[in-house]
Amino acid sequence: MSDRLTGACTAVLLPVLATLCVAVALPAAADSKQPQIPARPLTLEDCTSLTLQTSPQIISARQSVITSRAALTRARSEYFADVQAAASDTVSGGTAGGDRDTERTQDVGLSVDQTLWRFGRREAIQQAEAHLRGAEAGYRAAVQDLIAQVAADYFSALAARHLIEVEEAAVKSARGHLEEVLARIELGVAPEVDRFTAEDDLARARLDLINARASYRVAVARLKTTMGLPVETDMELAEPPPLGEEAVPGRQEALARARAHSPDASQAREAVEAARKALRQAQIRRGPAPLLAGRYSTGLNDWEHGGSSWEVGLSISWPLFDGGKSASEVTSAQASLTRAEADLMNTINQTGLAVETALAEVERTRTRLQVSATSVAAAAARLGAAEGKYREGVGILLEVTDARAAHTAALVSQIQAEYDYRLALVRLRRALGDLAAPAPGNDAGRAQ
Repeated sequence: MSDRLTGACTAVLLPVLATLCVAVALPAAADSKQPQIPARPLTLEDCTSLTLQTSPQIISARQSVITSRAALTRARSEYFADVQAAASDTVSGGTAGGDRDTERTQDVGLSVDQTLWRFGRREAIQQAEAHLRGAEAGYRAAVQDLIAQVAADYFSALAARHLIEVEEAAVKSARGHLEEVLARIELGVAPEVDRFTAEDDLARARLDLINARASYRVAVARLKTTMGLPVETDMELAEPPPLGEEAVPGRQEALARARAHSPDASQAREAVEAARKALRQAQIRRGPAPLLAGRYSTGLNDWEHGGSSWEVGLSISWPLFDGGKSASEVTSAQASLTRAEADLMNTINQTGLAVETALAEVERTRTRLQVSATSVAAAAARLGAAEGKYREGVGILLEVTDARAAHTAALVSQIQAEYDYRLALVRLRRALGDLAAPAPGNDAGRAQ
Protein backbone atom coordinates (compact mmCIF):
# COMPACT_ATOMS: atom_id res chain seq x y z
CA MET A 1 0.00 0.00 0.00
CA SER A 2 2.88 2.31 0.87
CA ASP A 3 4.60 1.70 -2.49
CA ARG A 4 1.39 2.48 -4.34
CA LEU A 5 0.98 5.68 -2.35
CA THR A 6 4.57 6.69 -3.09
CA GLY A 7 4.11 6.00 -6.78
CA ALA A 8 0.88 7.95 -6.89
CA CYS A 9 2.43 10.92 -5.12
CA THR A 10 5.40 10.84 -7.49
CA ALA A 11 3.11 10.73 -10.52
CA VAL A 12 1.22 13.76 -9.26
CA LEU A 13 4.12 15.84 -7.92
CA LEU A 14 6.60 15.49 -10.77
CA PRO A 15 4.45 17.26 -13.42
CA VAL A 16 3.59 19.97 -10.89
CA LEU A 17 7.25 20.54 -10.03
CA ALA A 18 8.19 20.59 -13.71
CA THR A 19 5.50 23.17 -14.39
CA LEU A 20 6.69 25.34 -11.50
CA CYS A 21 10.30 25.16 -12.70
CA VAL A 22 9.26 26.28 -16.18
CA ALA A 23 7.12 29.09 -14.75
CA VAL A 24 10.02 30.33 -12.63
CA ALA A 25 12.55 30.04 -15.43
CA LEU A 26 10.50 31.77 -18.13
CA PRO A 27 10.47 35.30 -16.62
CA ALA A 28 14.20 35.12 -15.95
CA ALA A 29 14.84 33.99 -19.51
CA ALA A 30 12.55 36.70 -20.87
CA ASP A 31 14.34 39.37 -18.85
CA SER A 32 17.81 38.23 -19.89
CA LYS A 33 17.05 37.80 -23.59
CA GLN A 34 18.43 40.54 -25.80
CA PRO A 35 15.86 41.98 -28.23
CA GLN A 36 16.26 41.79 -31.96
CA ILE A 37 17.41 45.12 -33.41
CA PRO A 38 15.41 45.92 -36.58
CA ALA A 39 17.50 46.05 -39.75
CA ARG A 40 16.41 49.62 -40.54
CA PRO A 41 16.86 53.10 -39.10
CA LEU A 42 15.28 53.22 -35.65
CA THR A 43 12.52 55.70 -34.83
CA LEU A 44 12.00 57.10 -31.37
CA GLU A 45 9.23 54.53 -30.86
CA ASP A 46 11.60 51.74 -31.85
CA CYS A 47 14.18 52.93 -29.34
CA THR A 48 11.54 53.22 -26.63
CA SER A 49 10.14 49.73 -27.25
CA LEU A 50 13.61 48.20 -27.18
CA THR A 51 14.43 50.08 -23.98
CA LEU A 52 11.36 48.79 -22.16
CA GLN A 53 12.46 45.24 -23.00
CA THR A 54 16.06 45.54 -21.85
CA SER A 55 16.40 48.34 -19.31
CA PRO A 56 17.56 47.18 -15.84
CA GLN A 57 15.56 50.05 -14.31
CA ILE A 58 12.31 48.71 -15.75
CA ILE A 59 13.11 45.15 -14.69
CA SER A 60 13.80 46.42 -11.16
CA ALA A 61 10.62 48.52 -11.04
CA ARG A 62 8.60 45.54 -12.27
CA GLN A 63 9.79 43.48 -9.28
CA SER A 64 8.20 45.96 -6.88
CA VAL A 65 4.83 45.31 -8.53
CA ILE A 66 5.37 41.54 -8.34
CA THR A 67 6.31 41.79 -4.65
CA SER A 68 3.27 43.94 -3.85
CA ARG A 69 0.97 41.57 -5.73
CA ALA A 70 2.37 38.65 -3.72
CA ALA A 71 1.81 40.60 -0.48
CA LEU A 72 -1.83 41.17 -1.48
CA THR A 73 -2.30 37.46 -2.14
CA ARG A 74 -0.80 36.75 1.27
CA ALA A 75 -3.17 39.19 2.95
CA ARG A 76 -6.19 37.71 1.16
CA SER A 77 -5.16 34.17 2.11
CA GLU A 78 -6.63 34.66 5.60
CA TYR A 79 -10.10 34.47 4.07
CA PHE A 80 -9.41 30.95 2.85
CA ALA A 81 -9.03 27.68 4.70
CA ASP A 82 -5.53 26.46 5.53
CA VAL A 83 -5.44 22.81 4.48
CA GLN A 84 -2.47 20.75 5.65
CA ALA A 85 -1.64 17.14 4.82
CA ALA A 86 0.94 15.07 6.68
CA ALA A 87 2.26 11.55 6.21
CA SER A 88 4.79 9.51 8.15
CA ASP A 89 6.35 6.09 7.87
CA THR A 90 8.09 5.12 11.12
CA VAL A 91 10.05 2.00 11.90
CA SER A 92 10.94 1.37 15.54
CA GLY A 93 12.66 -1.54 17.17
CA GLY A 94 14.11 -2.95 20.36
CA THR A 95 15.02 -6.14 22.20
CA ALA A 96 13.03 -7.97 24.85
CA GLY A 97 14.21 -11.22 26.45
CA GLY A 98 16.95 -11.59 23.87
CA ASP A 99 14.54 -11.29 20.96
CA ARG A 100 14.72 -8.42 18.47
CA ASP A 101 11.38 -6.79 17.81
CA THR A 102 10.59 -4.17 15.12
CA GLU A 103 7.41 -2.28 14.44
CA ARG A 104 6.39 -0.14 11.45
CA THR A 105 3.74 2.57 11.73
CA GLN A 106 2.26 4.50 8.80
CA ASP A 107 0.12 7.57 9.45
CA VAL A 108 -1.68 9.96 7.09
CA GLY A 109 -3.46 13.04 8.38
CA LEU A 110 -5.47 15.95 7.00
CA SER A 111 -6.31 19.15 8.86
CA VAL A 112 -8.35 22.19 7.87
CA ASP A 113 -8.03 25.50 9.76
CA GLN A 114 -10.26 28.46 9.03
CA THR A 115 -10.26 31.91 10.57
CA LEU A 116 -13.93 32.80 10.49
CA TRP A 117 -13.68 36.34 11.79
CA ARG A 118 -10.87 38.60 12.99
CA PHE A 119 -10.54 42.32 13.43
CA GLY A 120 -8.05 43.91 11.05
CA ARG A 121 -8.24 41.45 8.15
CA ARG A 122 -10.11 43.84 5.91
CA GLU A 123 -7.74 46.71 6.74
CA ALA A 124 -4.70 44.50 6.00
CA ILE A 125 -6.09 43.69 2.56
CA GLN A 126 -6.90 47.33 1.88
CA GLN A 127 -3.37 48.29 2.89
CA ALA A 128 -1.92 45.65 0.55
CA GLU A 129 -4.18 46.87 -2.26
CA ALA A 130 -2.97 50.43 -1.72
CA HIS A 131 0.64 49.24 -1.76
CA LEU A 132 -0.02 47.39 -5.04
CA ARG A 133 -1.65 50.44 -6.65
CA GLY A 134 1.28 52.54 -5.44
CA ALA A 135 3.79 50.07 -6.88
CA GLU A 136 1.93 50.09 -10.19
CA ALA A 137 1.98 53.90 -10.19
CA GLY A 138 5.70 53.79 -9.38
CA TYR A 139 6.23 51.43 -12.29
CA ARG A 140 4.35 53.80 -14.62
CA ALA A 141 6.48 56.68 -13.32
CA ALA A 142 9.66 54.69 -13.99
CA VAL A 143 8.46 53.87 -17.51
CA GLN A 144 7.63 57.50 -18.25
CA ASP A 145 10.93 58.74 -16.81
CA LEU A 146 12.78 56.26 -18.98
CA ILE A 147 10.79 57.21 -22.10
CA ALA A 148 11.62 60.88 -21.48
CA GLN A 149 15.30 60.02 -21.01
CA VAL A 150 15.35 57.95 -24.22
CA ALA A 151 13.77 60.89 -26.06
CA ALA A 152 16.40 63.27 -24.64
CA ASP A 153 19.26 61.01 -25.73
CA TYR A 154 17.63 60.27 -29.09
CA PHE A 155 17.16 63.94 -29.94
CA SER A 156 20.64 64.75 -28.66
CA ALA A 157 22.11 62.13 -31.02
CA LEU A 158 20.10 63.44 -33.98
CA ALA A 159 21.11 67.02 -33.23
CA ALA A 160 24.76 65.94 -33.03
CA ARG A 161 24.46 64.18 -36.38
CA HIS A 162 23.07 67.31 -38.04
CA LEU A 163 25.80 69.40 -36.43
CA ILE A 164 28.35 67.23 -38.24
CA GLU A 165 26.71 68.20 -41.53
CA VAL A 166 26.85 71.87 -40.57
CA GLU A 167 30.51 71.67 -39.59
CA GLU A 168 31.37 69.76 -42.78
CA ALA A 169 29.76 72.59 -44.77
CA ALA A 170 31.75 75.08 -42.68
CA VAL A 171 35.01 73.28 -43.48
CA LYS A 172 34.10 73.28 -47.18
CA SER A 173 33.33 77.00 -47.04
CA ALA A 174 36.56 77.81 -45.17
CA ARG A 175 38.58 75.74 -47.63
CA GLY A 176 36.98 77.62 -50.51
CA HIS A 177 37.89 80.92 -48.88
CA LEU A 178 41.50 79.76 -48.48
CA GLU A 179 41.72 78.73 -52.13
CA GLU A 180 40.27 82.08 -53.17
CA VAL A 181 42.75 83.95 -50.96
CA LEU A 182 45.72 82.02 -52.38
CA ALA A 183 44.56 82.80 -55.90
CA ARG A 184 44.20 86.50 -55.10
CA ILE A 185 47.62 86.59 -53.43
CA GLU A 186 49.14 85.01 -56.51
CA LEU A 187 47.49 87.65 -58.65
CA GLY A 188 48.83 90.31 -56.32
CA VAL A 189 45.43 91.71 -55.40
CA ALA A 190 45.43 90.44 -51.78
CA PRO A 191 48.05 90.88 -49.03
CA GLU A 192 50.12 87.86 -47.93
CA VAL A 193 48.77 88.17 -44.39
CA ASP A 194 45.32 87.06 -45.60
CA ARG A 195 46.76 83.56 -46.03
CA PHE A 196 47.20 83.22 -42.26
CA THR A 197 43.71 84.49 -41.54
CA ALA A 198 42.19 82.00 -44.00
CA GLU A 199 44.32 79.10 -42.73
CA ASP A 200 43.36 79.90 -39.15
CA ASP A 201 39.68 79.96 -40.11
CA LEU A 202 40.01 76.57 -41.83
CA ALA A 203 41.85 75.09 -38.84
CA ARG A 204 39.14 76.26 -36.46
CA ALA A 205 36.45 74.83 -38.74
CA ARG A 206 38.24 71.47 -38.84
CA LEU A 207 38.50 71.45 -35.05
CA ASP A 208 34.78 72.17 -34.75
CA LEU A 209 34.12 69.23 -37.11
CA ILE A 210 36.27 66.92 -34.97
CA ASN A 211 34.37 68.04 -31.86
CA ALA A 212 31.03 67.49 -33.61
CA ARG A 213 31.97 63.95 -34.62
CA ALA A 214 33.15 63.15 -31.09
CA SER A 215 29.92 64.57 -29.64
CA TYR A 216 27.85 62.40 -31.97
CA ARG A 217 29.79 59.30 -31.00
CA VAL A 218 29.29 59.98 -27.30
CA ALA A 219 25.60 60.86 -27.81
CA VAL A 220 24.90 57.57 -29.58
CA ALA A 221 26.79 55.63 -26.90
CA ARG A 222 24.74 57.38 -24.22
CA LEU A 223 21.52 56.44 -26.02
CA LYS A 224 22.59 52.81 -26.24
CA THR A 225 23.41 52.78 -22.53
CA THR A 226 20.03 54.25 -21.66
CA MET A 227 18.41 51.59 -23.83
CA GLY A 228 20.28 48.87 -21.94
CA LEU A 229 22.31 47.86 -25.00
CA PRO A 230 26.07 47.30 -25.28
CA VAL A 231 27.86 50.31 -26.73
CA GLU A 232 29.17 48.20 -29.63
CA THR A 233 25.62 47.50 -30.85
CA ASP A 234 25.17 48.56 -34.48
CA MET A 235 22.14 50.75 -35.09
CA GLU A 236 21.11 53.72 -37.18
CA LEU A 237 18.66 56.45 -36.19
CA ALA A 238 15.78 57.58 -38.38
CA GLU A 239 14.75 61.19 -38.85
CA PRO A 240 11.61 62.20 -36.95
CA PRO A 241 8.56 63.44 -38.87
CA PRO A 242 8.37 67.18 -39.58
CA LEU A 243 7.15 69.43 -36.82
CA GLY A 244 3.56 70.58 -37.02
CA GLU A 245 1.24 72.74 -35.00
CA GLU A 246 1.31 71.05 -31.61
CA ALA A 247 -1.75 71.44 -29.40
CA VAL A 248 -0.57 72.65 -25.99
CA PRO A 249 -3.11 72.75 -23.13
CA GLY A 250 -3.68 75.88 -21.13
CA ARG A 251 -2.25 76.29 -17.68
CA GLN A 252 -5.35 75.33 -15.67
CA GLU A 253 -6.15 72.36 -17.90
CA ALA A 254 -2.56 71.16 -17.72
CA LEU A 255 -2.46 71.42 -13.92
CA ALA A 256 -5.75 69.55 -13.57
CA ARG A 257 -4.60 66.77 -15.91
CA ALA A 258 -1.27 66.40 -14.16
CA ARG A 259 -2.76 66.20 -10.67
CA ALA A 260 -5.30 63.63 -11.84
CA HIS A 261 -3.07 61.44 -14.01
CA SER A 262 0.50 61.93 -12.86
CA PRO A 263 1.84 58.55 -11.64
CA ASP A 264 3.95 60.38 -9.06
CA ALA A 265 0.85 61.94 -7.50
CA SER A 266 -1.00 58.62 -7.70
CA GLN A 267 1.84 56.84 -5.93
CA ALA A 268 1.88 59.47 -3.17
CA ARG A 269 -1.91 59.19 -2.71
CA GLU A 270 -1.69 55.41 -2.41
CA ALA A 271 1.08 55.80 0.16
CA VAL A 272 -1.30 57.92 2.26
CA GLU A 273 -4.05 55.31 1.94
CA ALA A 274 -1.67 52.50 2.94
CA ALA A 275 -0.45 54.51 5.94
CA ARG A 276 -4.05 55.18 6.99
CA LYS A 277 -4.86 51.44 6.95
CA ALA A 278 -1.64 50.66 8.83
CA LEU A 279 -2.69 53.12 11.53
CA ARG A 280 -6.08 51.44 11.81
CA GLN A 281 -4.44 48.05 12.22
CA ALA A 282 -2.16 49.39 14.95
CA GLN A 283 -5.21 50.75 16.78
CA ILE A 284 -6.97 47.39 16.46
CA ARG A 285 -3.97 45.54 17.91
CA ARG A 286 -4.29 47.59 21.11
CA GLY A 287 -7.38 45.49 21.79
CA PRO A 288 -9.70 44.04 22.52
CA ALA A 289 -8.99 41.68 19.60
CA PRO A 290 -11.68 38.98 19.13
CA LEU A 291 -10.96 35.92 17.00
CA LEU A 292 -13.42 33.30 15.77
CA ALA A 293 -11.72 30.22 14.29
CA GLY A 294 -12.50 26.61 13.43
CA ARG A 295 -10.52 23.43 12.88
CA TYR A 296 -11.26 20.01 11.42
CA SER A 297 -8.84 17.11 11.29
CA THR A 298 -8.97 13.48 10.22
CA GLY A 299 -6.41 10.77 9.58
CA LEU A 300 -5.45 7.18 8.92
CA ASN A 301 -3.35 5.04 11.24
CA ASP A 302 -1.83 2.03 9.49
CA TRP A 303 -4.33 2.74 6.72
CA GLU A 304 -7.27 2.43 9.05
CA HIS A 305 -9.48 5.36 9.95
CA GLY A 306 -8.16 6.89 13.11
CA GLY A 307 -11.09 9.20 13.77
CA SER A 308 -12.00 12.82 13.06
CA SER A 309 -12.34 15.90 15.21
CA TRP A 310 -13.55 19.46 14.86
CA GLU A 311 -13.70 22.55 17.00
CA VAL A 312 -14.94 26.13 16.80
CA GLY A 313 -13.71 28.69 19.26
CA LEU A 314 -14.08 32.38 20.10
CA SER A 315 -11.20 34.09 21.83
CA ILE A 316 -10.52 37.64 22.88
CA SER A 317 -7.05 39.02 23.56
CA TRP A 318 -6.31 42.33 25.19
CA PRO A 319 -2.75 43.48 25.93
CA LEU A 320 -3.15 44.92 29.42
CA PHE A 321 0.53 45.70 29.77
CA ASP A 322 3.16 45.33 27.05
CA GLY A 323 5.72 47.89 28.04
CA GLY A 324 4.17 50.51 25.77
CA LYS A 325 4.69 48.40 22.63
CA SER A 326 1.16 48.72 21.22
CA ALA A 327 0.96 52.43 22.08
CA SER A 328 4.30 53.07 20.37
CA GLU A 329 3.07 51.20 17.27
CA VAL A 330 0.08 53.55 17.09
CA THR A 331 2.35 56.57 17.54
CA SER A 332 4.70 55.32 14.82
CA ALA A 333 1.82 54.59 12.44
CA GLN A 334 0.37 58.05 13.06
CA ALA A 335 3.74 59.62 12.32
CA SER A 336 4.03 57.58 9.10
CA LEU A 337 0.58 58.79 8.05
CA THR A 338 1.48 62.42 8.75
CA ARG A 339 4.71 62.03 6.80
CA ALA A 340 2.86 60.41 3.87
CA GLU A 341 0.35 63.27 3.83
CA ALA A 342 3.21 65.81 3.81
CA ASP A 343 4.91 63.89 1.00
CA LEU A 344 1.65 63.95 -0.96
CA MET A 345 1.36 67.70 -0.61
CA ASN A 346 4.98 68.12 -1.67
CA THR A 347 4.47 65.82 -4.66
CA ILE A 348 1.40 67.78 -5.77
CA ASN A 349 3.39 71.01 -5.49
CA GLN A 350 6.29 69.49 -7.42
CA THR A 351 3.85 68.28 -10.08
CA GLY A 352 2.56 71.83 -10.46
CA LEU A 353 6.12 73.12 -10.72
CA ALA A 354 6.94 70.51 -13.38
CA VAL A 355 3.89 71.53 -15.43
CA GLU A 356 4.67 75.23 -15.12
CA THR A 357 8.30 74.63 -16.11
CA ALA A 358 7.32 72.40 -19.04
CA LEU A 359 4.79 74.92 -20.38
CA ALA A 360 7.33 77.74 -20.12
CA GLU A 361 9.97 75.62 -21.86
CA VAL A 362 7.60 74.73 -24.72
CA GLU A 363 6.80 78.40 -25.25
CA ARG A 364 10.46 79.43 -25.01
CA THR A 365 11.79 76.79 -27.40
CA ARG A 366 8.97 77.36 -29.89
CA THR A 367 9.76 81.08 -30.02
CA ARG A 368 13.48 80.32 -30.19
CA LEU A 369 12.87 77.99 -33.14
CA GLN A 370 10.96 80.70 -34.99
CA VAL A 371 13.63 83.31 -34.29
CA SER A 372 16.45 80.97 -35.32
CA ALA A 373 15.10 80.75 -38.87
CA THR A 374 15.35 84.53 -39.16
CA SER A 375 18.87 84.48 -37.70
CA VAL A 376 20.02 81.87 -40.23
CA ALA A 377 18.64 83.91 -43.12
CA ALA A 378 20.28 87.11 -41.83
CA ALA A 379 23.63 85.35 -41.26
CA ALA A 380 23.53 83.85 -44.76
CA ALA A 381 22.86 87.30 -46.23
CA ARG A 382 25.75 88.84 -44.28
CA LEU A 383 28.10 86.04 -45.39
CA GLY A 384 27.11 86.53 -49.04
CA ALA A 385 27.62 90.28 -48.77
CA ALA A 386 31.03 89.88 -47.09
CA GLU A 387 32.17 87.41 -49.76
CA GLY A 388 30.98 89.75 -52.52
CA LYS A 389 32.78 92.75 -51.06
CA TYR A 390 36.00 90.76 -50.68
CA ARG A 391 35.89 89.57 -54.31
CA GLU A 392 35.39 93.16 -55.44
CA GLY A 393 38.33 94.30 -53.36
CA VAL A 394 36.31 96.61 -51.12
CA GLY A 395 36.16 94.31 -48.10
CA ILE A 396 38.61 92.54 -45.84
CA LEU A 397 38.97 88.81 -45.26
CA LEU A 398 38.29 89.13 -41.53
CA GLU A 399 34.72 90.20 -42.38
CA VAL A 400 34.32 86.99 -44.43
CA THR A 401 35.67 84.68 -41.74
CA ASP A 402 33.58 86.35 -39.04
CA ALA A 403 30.48 86.11 -41.24
CA ARG A 404 31.23 82.44 -41.96
CA ALA A 405 31.56 81.69 -38.23
CA ALA A 406 28.35 83.62 -37.50
CA HIS A 407 26.46 81.69 -40.19
CA THR A 408 27.69 78.36 -38.80
CA ALA A 409 26.70 79.41 -35.27
CA ALA A 410 23.22 80.39 -36.50
CA LEU A 411 22.76 76.98 -38.15
CA VAL A 412 23.94 75.24 -34.97
CA SER A 413 21.51 77.28 -32.89
CA GLN A 414 18.66 76.44 -35.28
CA ILE A 415 19.33 72.69 -35.01
CA GLN A 416 19.55 72.83 -31.24
CA ALA A 417 16.35 74.89 -31.07
CA GLU A 418 14.44 72.32 -33.14
CA TYR A 419 15.42 69.36 -31.00
CA ASP A 420 15.05 71.32 -27.77
CA TYR A 421 11.48 72.07 -28.84
CA ARG A 422 10.80 68.41 -29.60
CA LEU A 423 12.19 67.43 -26.20
CA ALA A 424 10.16 70.16 -24.46
CA LEU A 425 6.99 68.62 -25.91
CA VAL A 426 7.99 65.20 -24.55
CA ARG A 427 8.74 66.64 -21.12
CA LEU A 428 5.40 68.40 -21.07
CA ARG A 429 3.66 65.07 -21.67
CA ARG A 430 5.74 63.56 -18.85
CA ALA A 431 4.66 66.35 -16.52
CA LEU A 432 1.03 65.72 -17.52
CA GLY A 433 1.45 62.00 -16.80
CA ASP A 434 0.35 60.76 -20.22
CA LEU A 435 3.70 59.79 -21.75
CA ALA A 436 2.57 56.28 -22.66
CA ALA A 437 4.76 53.60 -24.18
CA PRO A 438 4.26 53.10 -27.93
CA ALA A 439 2.26 50.13 -29.12
CA PRO A 440 4.47 47.37 -30.57
CA GLY A 441 4.75 47.66 -34.33
CA ASN A 442 2.83 50.94 -34.45
CA ASP A 443 4.53 53.49 -36.70
CA ALA A 444 1.61 55.90 -36.73
CA GLY A 445 1.54 59.01 -34.62
CA ARG A 446 5.22 58.99 -33.83
CA ALA A 447 6.26 61.18 -30.91
CA GLN A 448 7.92 64.39 -31.90
